[in-house]
Amino acid sequence: MPRELVTIQVGQCGNQIGCRFWELALREHAAYNTKGVYDEALSTFFRNVDTRYEPPRGLAVGDGSGTIRTLKARSVIVDMECGVINEMLKGPLGDVLDTQQLISDVSGAGNNWAHGHHGYGPQYREQILEKIRNTVEDCDSLQSFLLLHSLGGGTGSGVGTYILEALATKLLQEIVGRLDSKLPAQQLWSPVAGGQVTPLQMSQTKIGLGT
Repeated sequence: MPRELVTIQVGQCGNQIGCRFWELALREHAAYNTKGVYDEALSTFFRNVDTRYEPPRGLAVGDGSGTIRTLKARSVIVDMECGVINEMLKGPLGDVLDTQQLISDVSGAGNNWAHGHHGYGPQYREQILEKIRNTVEDCDSLQSFLLLHSLGGGTGSGVGTYILEALATKLLQEIVGRLDSKLPAQQLWSPVAGGQVTPLQMSQTKIGLGT
């Protein structure tokens, strides 16, 4: 039985890492799956959909010998500044990312953890959770969530830790507990983006994971 992994990528750092992640996943699978079939390994990260229908119909893995039609990443993409998301959609992965699973704003969180966590987080809470629910409903046997975000800055840190906390309280039964948080390099920390807010960020990360 497939064991799906839902990726939630938040902020500039999380989305840039997520972009490389999808590229690597596709490249690695293509090296081993030369027949272009939709198997269980690929279904862990991607849905196979038939775009001839509206809305597109999901195609089951079956015996793992079905043809790949259109792959859509099992991901939810969040950024409060739309620049990185626009670049991803214009790039080679544009067709792989599901535009129905994007949440963005215009002004960004301004490298302010509090703005992201206490401002944008509550503002977009229901939208984010609904996108995550939609992605989970397309899974046959959810394995875990993979949250990609930074612990420095505003959106990745503030909204990222807010999402982690929301997942722990609202979708606790589905969580296995996989976290990928990126700390900024020490020499690049600034009083706003790094050093002074990191204790708050780490505290919220621990609260979210229940540790």
